[in-house]
Amino acid sequence: MQKKKKGNAIQLSDGTVVNSFILSILKKRGLRSEIEIKEFLDPKLADLPDPFLMLDMGKAVDILEGAIENGHEIIIWGDYDVDGTTAIAVLYQFLALTGHKEIKYYIPNRLQDGYGLNKKELKNLKNTAFPEQILVTVDNGIASFAEIEYAKELGFTCIVTDHHIPSESRVSADAVVNPKQDSCPFPDKNLAGVGLAFYLVIAVRSRLIKNGYFNKGRKVPNLKQLLDLVAIGTVADMVPLSGVNRILVKAGLESIASQNNFGISSLCYQTNVSPKHIRSEDISFQLGPKINAVGRLGNAGKAVELFLSENKKDAARLASEMIDANTRRKSKNTADLQIAINMIITEKMDQKSCLVVAGDFHVGVAGIVASNLTEDYGKPSVVLCRQDDGIFKGSARSIPGVNLYKVLEECSAFLLGFGGHKMAGGMSLNESELASFKNQFNSSVHKQSNGVVHIKKSEADCDMKISELFKREILEQLNLLEPFGETNPPLIIRDSCVHFEKISAVGEGKDHLRFIFRDGTEKINGIGFWLGKKIDLCREKRNKEMFYTLTVNSFRGKRTWEVRVIDVLAELQ
Repeated sequence: MQKKKKGNAIQLSDGTVVNSFILSILKKRGLRSEIEIKEFLDPKLADLPDPFLMLDMGKAVDILEGAIENGHEIIIWGDYDVDGTTAIAVLYQFLALTGHKEIKYYIPNRLQDGYGLNKKELKNLKNTAFPEQILVTVDNGIASFAEIEYAKELGFTCIVTDHHIPSESRVSADAVVNPKQDSCPFPDKNLAGVGLAFYLVIAVRSRLIKNGYFNKGRKVPNLKQLLDLVAIGTVADMVPLSGVNRILVKAGLESIASQNNFGISSLCYQTNVSPKHIRSEDISFQLGPKINAVGRLGNAGKAVELFLSENKKDAARLASEMIDANTRRKSKNTADLQIAINMIITEKMDQKSCLVVAGDFHVGVAGIVASNLTEDYGKPSVVLCRQDDGIFKGSARSIPGVNLYKVLEECSAFLLGFGGHKMAGGMSLNESELASFKNQFNSSVHKQSNGVVHIKKSEADCDMKISELFKREILEQLNLLEPFGETNPPLIIRDSCVHFEKISAVGEGKDHLRFIFRDGTEKINGIGFWLGKKIDLCREKRNKEMFYTLTVNSFRGKRTWEVRVIDVLAELQ
């Protein structure tokens, strides 16, 4: 039962009166007016900007409308990560729902083909049985200049949809849909690849309705049932969860809860995630890594098969295969991370502005190892993997304040190719250029960071003891702040004089800490990942301050709030 609105309280469309604690958090994060707060807490699909504001959207729709009307083959070429595979599934499902039959998708093998389009497979996909073939890229293609030209020589009509930063030159596709193009008037520049695919779908559906395509007894596709895929791909790709992305993900979490997609539901249940109560952290830490795992090990097509599953049996089998793949991926990740750390120690790389390791690493886990190094050392990191042909392929991760794409641009003289954005990127180079690349990369990072080593520090949204928070009637309203992610981080709270009733080290290497707090007669559980080294500090009698957030634990259908400890610090004397 909702409380009645009092005074200046803010009431949402479903009658919820926003708690004053939630309002104080939002105001601290820069949302002050009632309109801003309502738009943030209660985003509406009706507020999405017009898809035809995007440069070339009209051209792309013309091409796809003609292909659907005339039965031309449509080939969707996607990336092998979560964003790419969900984007493929969104476009494929929509085309199938229109009644179109001639649809294919292709994903390059990460280990054999690398990222993006390649001429060999384009030639294999050319089918002379079709007078017209449409090639649509999702989450890639913006830098595939030679490959798009080759595709057009083969006779393909090409549509590029991509959210990565374009170069000054324009790829020669028939339509290029990317809001990051300088001349694109679309107001939100931060969509993921799957968000762009969904926007393309919105526009094509709108045109087909306008021109009477569905007047012939065909059912108009319900686009809300595709938003579960949009939410997963958007959260997993770590784009800012504000503006259009927040609207899409908020609605997408509701779509996951409706359990219309057998594959997504099966993966949730086998991962001990409740689809009815899914949160963005479930996607980031549970679903996303498992979906990514099959691509990292070479067969991302399994992910698309999962999303397109038409029965629960197939969905369960595919979800199980993805979980197994993630187990193998984690084992390889652990081994490669240790090798990288040994290199850093031996070569005293920690004294530099960045970390660049090169060796016989598994290319499928290079990005995760780079991310681990960045998290552990607080520096931009690159992991380069030796290939059979004397070439290194690598992945990089950055820190706030260092634009990785600009760094790679300054290193371009030593690279065969590169791409990415501010926080993540990929590159390839000849082994002969390795030393020069390392020097230039370090120099460019040093210039951007002014030589200051990035030191992680805990910052809090507010001060509150756990016992006080758990007594307040606001826990469920914390869900209003979802989805959490880039630009909307999880709420961080500080308890300036914390008391642990019980502490124990858990995990294979005792790397994590399990906590028990007490609120009167109530027991509150907590977990601190990678805090194992602080167990002695936690057990000391002196005062300590703890930074924590809240999470929901689901076990055997029961959901309980828990504390996730971020850091524990000794009280300053």
